[in-house]
Formats: sequence, C-alpha cells, structure tokens
Amino acid sequence: MILLERQTSETQKMLEALVQRLPISHSKYTLYCEHLRRLQAGFAGEQFVDAKWLELDLPFPHYFLHDFQTMNDFGSTHQMDTVFLCPHFVLILEIKNITGKLSYDASFAQLTRTIADDTVEGMTDPFLQLERHVVWMKKLLQKERIDLPVLHAVVLATKNGILTKGFDGLPIFHVAGLRFYLQKWMERHQPRVRVDLLRFANLLLSLQTKLKKEVEVPFKEIVKGVLCPQCGSGQRLKYHYKKWICPRCGLVDRDALIRSLEEYRLLVGQQVTNRSFREFFGIDSPDLAYKLMQQLPLKAEGVKKHRKYWIKE
Repeated sequence: MILLERQTSETQKMLEALVQRLPISHSKYTLYCEHLRRLQAGFAGEQFVDAKWLELDLPFPHYFLHDFQTMNDFGSTHQMDTVFLCPHFVLILEIKNITGKLSYDASFAQLTRTIADDTVEGMTDPFLQLERHVVWMKKLLQKERIDLPVLHAVVLATKNGILTKGFDGLPIFHVAGLRFYLQKWMERHQPRVRVDLLRFANLLLSLQTKLKKEVEVPFKEIVKGVLCPQCGSGQRLKYHYKKWICPRCGLVDRDALIRSLEEYRLLVGQQVTNRSFREFFGIDSPDLAYKLMQQLPLKAEGVKKHRKYWIKE
C-alpha cells in the first residue's frame, strides 16, 4: 500500500517555470537547464523503480513512503527516495539514474563516473547519505520500542550504469535485481508478528516535512507576461474580450491565468498585490488586474491600497 505518493519536487517545478521565462542568452540559462535535466532524469528513474515494485507479488502487509522528507532533532534534513515497510524489516532505498562506468573509493568516500568521452565526474557518496538515514530510522524505532531491522541499498534505475570492483560487498544493484535481493533479505530476516506496522507507517507519515530547496531567481531578467505554452521563446498572450490569445499561433488558452499564477507562486512567492500581479502578468491597468484577481483562488487581507492577497494551497 502506498501511503506517500511520489510527486514532482518544488525545485523541479521552479526550474521548469524559470527556464520557460529566462532568455536563452542569459549567463545562467545553461546552468539552470542542466540542473533541471538532472532532476528530471532522477525523477524518471525513481518512477521506473516504483513501477518495478508493482510487478512483485508481496503477500504480506507492506507500506511505501516515496520521497519521504523530514528533519532530525538537530535541524538537519533527511530525504529518502523510498521507505519500504514490511513485517521483516524497514528498507531505505537511494535511487540513482546515472549512466557511465561507475567507480567507488571507500577510503575517500568518493563516487565517480566516466562517460564515453573519458570525462570523469565526481558525485555525492550515496552510502554516506543512506547511513545517516539508517541511524535516524533506528533511533526512531528504538524510541517507539519496535523491533525491526533497518536495511538500505542503492538501486540503479538504468542498466547503462556499469559497476566496477570497488562496489564489491556494498548494498548496490540494478533495478532488475530487486526481486532477487528482496527474497534474499526476507529469508535472512524472520517476520515480526507483533509489530504494529501501520501505526509506525502513520507515525512516519506524520513526520513528513516538505523540504524546499531554494533556487536563485533573477526576477528582473525573466520574461514577464502570460506566455504561450505552444510557441515558447517568451511569446506573450494578449488579453482580448476576456480571452487569452496568442497572436503568433492563434491559441486560445483557457488555463492561462491559473497556470501563470502557479508560475508566480513558484518564482515570486505566496503573497500577491495588485502591483506585483501587474508586473508579473504584464498588465498595465490596475482595474483589469483587480478583475482578473477576483477569478483566482486568492485570500484577501486588508483594504484598498493596503490590500494583499495570498495564494490558496
């Protein structure tokens, strides 16, 4: 049973909105695009592994928390790609969608990959990340007096990530080996029949915290206005007779207002004023801005020129 669905991260959505509105000539355009590409590839890999779980026959109570995010008592964050709970154990997975020849040096806690043109790239050590998560999970289980072992593994979502001998003995495998390793772990760990698995799963769910990773938004340099989703390249829609119309392709966009408000939330924030609305949406008239804002899910505070609005969740 999936208690926590995997969703597109706020950081990815921010970058998608930003890339749409940033001129290609901007000095950081390529940097933002590369960051977005990595996030999209990672998300696609996570979804692929999620789908592989569905192919397994699991004839016992089990719970999934995908992209579980929380904070420990010291204010440090934990972000676990998948937490799998069953009567045998708790399993924490770190999912990687990376290609190339992968090498690992445990003495330096260093993961590298070599791609086709022999470029070597350093990457974050996933085993150190997992060990932090395991320590946190074990403390929570101990606090709740729950006797369950905590396992961890790195799962490669693509067969094009080639493992070398440096990974011998480490908990890492390709997603095709998920069934094999799951069976192996279950044979090693007998089920705890007295564990209230659902209670612990709900406890974890109550500790879920949305961890927002900030993206630096060069607000003055982004393209303002309501943009055409078909044309791209910063093509602005015209508001004519209560319709948003693209003068280039002729699209009549009925979702323009809501979509642009979501982009505003991602790139600017939750608070909206008539002035900030006009600046972002490319509208000159305060009266028109007011009328359009009445159509949106906004909560008003204050009166007249001091009025502010908040985007409803």
